Amino acid sequence: MSEAPNLSRYLARIGYTGPTAPTLSVLRGVHRHHALAIPYENLDVLQQVPVDQDLRRIYNKIVIEGRGGWCYEMNGLLGWALAGLGFRVTRQIGGVMRQARGDDAFGNHLVLRVAIDGGNYIADVGLGDAIVEPVPLVAGQYHQGHRRFRLED
Repeated sequence: MSEAPNLSRYLARIGYTGPTAPTLSVLRGVHRHHALAIPYENLDVLQQVPVDQDLRRIYNKIVIEGRGGWCYEMNGLLGWALAGLGFRVTRQIGGVMRQARGDDAFGNHLVLRVAIDGGNYIADVGLGDAIVEPVPLVAGQYHQGHRRFRLED
């Protein structure tokens, strides 16, 4: 039997116990905790188990069963949680490996745009080894630990 999504249980799953007001600090904290607590997992995709974007199914898989998820599941769940905390979240399509695949890559990834403090941030916990904290949606170089990222116009 599946359980209805519960924000407190999600926060416990990721180990986040800090403040919950929609501030940049909270966005960073929740994003970081999710990225470090829940593994990227695409086993269902590889085993051709039908996948969808149903929040209840995703919540039960990741929060109740303790599994990981792939980008649409991970970022879908994070987007739900952030919206529940009062953030303004917009789901955006992405394109992984666009340099190699061209425009065919559009839509093969879900990323979140979070509007806060007059700016926009990219939140993305759906690429196993990508960003740990959200980055400003501004062209430039970004460093997180040993990783370097670049956003271009």
